[in-house]
Amino acid sequence: MLQQAEIRKMLVSGDQWGAWQGYQLPVSDEYVTIWTPLGTAMHWKPGTWIANRHKVSYFWNDAWYTLHISYHPDGSFSDAYCDVVLPTSTYSSTASELIYIDLYIDVVARVNVVEQNGIEVYTKDHEVFNRAAARYPIVEQSRKQAYEALDRLAEDAKDWSGPFTVIPKHLPRTDFETLTPAEARAAWQGMNSGL
Repeated sequence: MLQQAEIRKMLVSGDQWGAWQGYQLPVSDEYVTIWTPLGTAMHWKPGTWIANRHKVSYFWNDAWYTLHISYHPDGSFSDAYCDVVLPTSTYSSTASELIYIDLYIDVVARVNVVEQNGIEVYTKDHEVFNRAAARYPIVEQSRKQAYEALDRLAEDAKDWSGPFTVIPKHLPRTDFETLTPAEARAAWQGMNSGL
């Protein structure tokens, strides 16, 4: 079985915005990958809901972002939600807890149903960032880097480049939580990335 890990999305105020349980998916030495199957309870400050899609979350040490990729029950790509975050250097594929501090602005990429295989990309929550920047100095101090990361992620999402190149368009299976680490790695190898 894969190692369980708790993911915690924190705000700069120190408040927890969200938390959920996932599984360490040991597929790379360059980033940490967490598998969250559909049916997982997602505990968010406004309330708890049950995930209706599978999710793979990607964490890179010292990056200004983390990516959360959702897949339909059949394993096909649904959408990408990209949080701009304060960089963290402590992500590990052996950790039982991963914590990231959200900087409020996000990139969303989803399948454009009008264009076959097209991706619709937009950014959001600029006004939330501005309110937080007025209240928390760390947010204002990170403005330049946060918006550079936001702009880069939006551009990378449009042509599925940069960090998106490691993201598969279709999962080979959707029962990773039942596998051993070696089985999970073997299942992940050879997948096509990009859309």
